Amino acid sequence: MNPTGSGIVHISLLPGFVCRTDQRVADLSDIQQRLVAALVLSDRPMGRGELAARLWPDVPPARAGARLRQTLWRLNQATAGAVVRASNTMITLADEVEVDYRTVSALVSAVSRAGGAVRGDSPPHAWSLLRHPLLYSWDHDWLVPFQEKWKLQRVQTLERLAETFLRHRQHSAALELADAAAQADPLREGPRRIAIQSCLSVGEVADAHRRYRLYRELLVSELDVAPSGAIPQLLRQDRDRQLALTTEY
Repeated sequence: MNPTGSGIVHISLLPGFVCRTDQRVADLSDIQQRLVAALVLSDRPMGRGELAARLWPDVPPARAGARLRQTLWRLNQATAGAVVRASNTMITLADEVEVDYRTVSALVSAVSRAGGAVRGDSPPHAWSLLRHPLLYSWDHDWLVPFQEKWKLQRVQTLERLAETFLRHRQHSAALELADAAAQADPLREGPRRIAIQSCLSVGEVADAHRRYRLYRELLVSELDVAPSGAIPQLLRQDRDRQLALTTEY
């Protein structure tokens, strides 16, 4: 229970902003949402001046400070004071607030430390969150570095997880995660290679060749380059294996 008595508060930034309190969606204004998002993405409490300058970069500091005080008051009214903690100088997200972005960021860090060797009982819900961009409909300048960093982190993590499942011959999971990584970054070769290798491992040769053809056409169309030799080598090795089996029998 939150100290305010308002129950659990959950903030979602993936893929868009949602604030839930007491099993209902809080009706926050755009500026209140941006304030909460800025606090979520900060790894430390933010000074009032710093936060005001981020939210109102083109407004004089005194006026921005006044707007911040007004926004904080209205946010506290809308959430029964359960979302932020503020002093005369600093503002931070309340410790009790649950945030999907922070939950899945912890998974990203764990996967990175383990080199992809994660436990099989890791929460599937956290994996599903890796599919989503960060605040996809927002285009504020201050947010762009966070969005770009998150895109890279989630693609790398999806690829590592897919590689892990491929090694463990769990091809359905490997294919699902590789496809999610390819959707997030269509030009990246690693997820395409994993997906094709998974298809070949279960005898889906036609699907493997189809996937390679589409990827090659995409690279030519977007960058006027060809894929590396890694995927063609996989296809040749599978063809040679099939020919060897045919000759044997």
